[in-house]
This record gives sequence, C-alpha cells and structure tokens, in this order.
Amino acid sequence: MAWRAYEQGLICLGRRDVAAARAHLESAGADPRALLLLGQLAGGDGEPADPSRARRLYAQAAALGSADAAYNLAALYATGRGGDRDDAAALTWYLRSAELGSADARRMVGLMYAHGQGVPADDAEAERHWRAAAADGQAPAMRDLGALYARRGDDPAEAAFWYLEAAKSGDTTVGQELARLVPRLRERTAADQRAQTLLGVILAFHLDDPTAAVPLLTASAGQGDPVAQRTLGFLVERGIGTDLDVHRAAELYRSAADAGDGPAAFNLAVLHPDSPGTVTWLRRAATNGVVEAYPRLGDRLSEQDLDEEALRWYVRGADAGDKGSMLAAACWYRDGFGGPVDLVQALRWCLAMLDVGSGDGIHEAHGFVAQMSVDDIHEAGRLSGRLTEADLLAQRSDPQ
Repeated sequence: MAWRAYEQGLICLGRRDVAAARAHLESAGADPRALLLLGQLAGGDGEPADPSRARRLYAQAAALGSADAAYNLAALYATGRGGDRDDAAALTWYLRSAELGSADARRMVGLMYAHGQGVPADDAEAERHWRAAAADGQAPAMRDLGALYARRGDDPAEAAFWYLEAAKSGDTTVGQELARLVPRLRERTAADQRAQTLLGVILAFHLDDPTAAVPLLTASAGQGDPVAQRTLGFLVERGIGTDLDVHRAAELYRSAADAGDGPAAFNLAVLHPDSPGTVTWLRRAATNGVVEAYPRLGDRLSEQDLDEEALRWYVRGADAGDKGSMLAAACWYRDGFGGPVDLVQALRWCLAMLDVGSGDGIHEAHGFVAQMSVDDIHEAGRLSGRLTEADLLAQRSDPQ
C-alpha cells in the first residue's frame, strides 16, 4: 500500500522539502491532518506567515474533528493574529478542542474563566475545567489548581496536593510555592492529618529537611495514612533523616499497599525481589498505573511461562513510553513469544524507541526488516508515527 498524500507530505516535511510537502498536502483534500499541517505552514512554520490563511485552514480542519486545529484557531482569535481579536470566539474554539480530547485546551478554558476572558470570571468553572485537564495528566492545570487554592487560603493542604502533583508530572517550578505554604500547613497539623502528611512530604523531598519530616510522617503513618506510610518507608529504607531499618520499611510499604497504594506495592516488590509474593505486588502496582512495574511484571511472568500476560504488560509499558518495554515488545513480536510472530508490531515498537531517544530499536530492526513487505513496513510507520524512518527502511528493502 503506497503512502497516502498526507503521509507523503509529512515525509517531505521531514526532509525539509516544504514545496513538495505543500503540494502533497493540498492534494489530500478533506483530510483534517493535512489541513492542520497546511495551517501550521501558513502560520509561519516553514514558509512566510499568512495567519489569515491559517485561520481558514484551521477552521476547515476543526470542522472535520481536529482537536489541534481547533486549539490553534482559538489561539489565533485570542491573540488577534490573522484578524480581529475575539475572546468569545477563542473560548468557543478552545471548548471545541477540549470536547475533541485536548487537555491543553481544557486548561485554557479554565484560564479564560479564571481571568474573565470572553466570559464572566468564574472560579468554580475554572476549577472544573482544570480538574478535568489534570485528570488527563496536564501538569500546568495541576499548578493552576494549586495556585487557586493557595489564593483562597482556606485549604492549604489542597493547594499543596496540587503543587506536588504538578511536580510529579514534571513541573520543576513549584518549589517556591510549596515553601510559601509551609507556615500555613504547620498551623493545621494538629487538627488536619492530610496537612501533616503533605508537610512531611514537602520537607523531605522539596525543602531538604527529612529530619523534620520524619515525626510528621510517623504520626500520620500511625493514623493509617498510606501516603505517609509509603513516604516514611522510603526514608526508613534508606536511613534518610532517621535510622535505617529495612524490616520496618517493608512493614510500612505493606500497610500502604494493603490500603491500595500502588507505589507502595511496587516499592515492596523491589525491596524483596525474590519473595514469593513479588508477582502479586507487582501486579497490584501495575494495575494501579505504576509504569515502572510493567516491565518488571512482564519479566517475572515470563519466568513463570505466563508469556501471553507478560506480553500484554510489555505492550502497556510501551504505550506508556517505557523504553525497556518497547524493546521487549519488539523482540517478543519478532520471535513469537506470547503470541504469533508479528513483524509489523515488532517494527512499530523498534521505530517508537526513537521517541524516547534510543536507536537500539533501529539496530534490532535491521535484523528482520528484509523479511517484510513494503506495505508492512509502511504500516509499522503509520502505527509508530515514524513515517520518514519507515520510508527509508522500505527503500532499502525494496528489491526494485
């Protein structure tokens, strides 16, 4: 199966041949992906900017269901590029993008409600949209929620929770905000277990004062707080701010894991890798979305000849962006472990490893790509989103 017009355009863009890319994309007709790329080109990404044309192209793509195009169109209305500034229209298109699945757009809707842009200011609506974006992993929305609760002043624990969630999702700028919350959290520790726990977490991991954190976490752990139990277990296991005690760490992890805490179950499995219960703990961690547990669980299941389940966890890890899981999934599909040989899926995950900065998959692919048809190589390129690299592999393997 030959590359489609959109795909040919994308490959030409990868080669920095903008003129050829534009010709292919324009021939794609009512393909929202092609219209989106044409809009980006008209926005100045690779050719002279024509924001008015970009608006028209984005509008066409958005009408065909492109969340990215709706987002970009909203941004043009919000900034006045390509025409008059129109906050109400910007809000309409951000909402449309959010409806089509964009967490970034959902966050922008929250900002517009928070600042009264295109709509009367409404903190409750802002919070609703930010929570929806945060549920989809949008770290800036988590920070927005932290700032909202910090400004309100009535629930510093909720503010701390969201700042910490933003930090876990990669936001490296929340340290000062957490430090500002410390006095308010201290005022509440006697009556608010959650404030006590979160203050302990902040002191231990963000303000470099684990010695002060240990008594707070110990008190909360004794009251059955799984976050405090897991966090204290981490400190105790390593002797940070307290005496090293691996046995006590295991007990703390077990209590938290029994309460449903996935990271604690993972920590327990890592702490006792040869325990008969390791697979149980890894499965519990993986079921709770702990990405680090996926490849470890796959390895353990493989040792027990549970290859079909092992492959499922490798694939789940690969979908989550874990490099080791990608390589394992590629090799298992190549060799027929956990199911029939599937070279399309094998090449898909080899190519996907480029997204995490690894060329190991390409090295593996050279060992089997000659056995694949050009159509199958193209399909792997589509699945992985690595059309340019797949095209190069197809050219090398095509005897013509």
